[in-house]
Amino acid sequence: MNKALIFAAATLLAAGSASAQTVYKCVKDGQTSYSETPCAAGQLQILAVPEPPPAVDKGAATRQDRVASQLEFVRKQQEQREDAARARGSNQLEAREKHCAQLRLDQKWAAEDAAGANDKTRDAAQLRAHRAAEKLAAACPN
Repeated sequence: MNKALIFAAATLLAAGSASAQTVYKCVKDGQTSYSETPCAAGQLQILAVPEPPPAVDKGAATRQDRVASQLEFVRKQQEQREDAARARGSNQLEAREKHCAQLRLDQKWAAEDAAGANDKTRDAAQLRAHRAAEKLAAACPN
């Protein structure tokens, strides 16, 4: 094999492992040689060796997508728990308001019964009206 060809191959291999560098192609008396240094005599052609492409971690995008999916799943679960808690709170508030409305109505009716009671039933009706007012005050202080 031609020494120049072997030298050229070795030079190109060395150039591929390093960062971008200049390789000189020299032609003298029909012989072609490659070198990292300029030619002493003869025709000169400068070849630029491109840098190798950066190493790409193909798994990084996959890992990022997986982590993003997990975070999205956790966020949705948290939102569902918060929505359920808000719904429970709203239902409890609605039930309390309904209960208080019923107690107000009971107290109103007991007061009306006490006002229209005759002498025999007046004391019992006033007691029922008083107890209905106390129940309302205890359950619904506002």
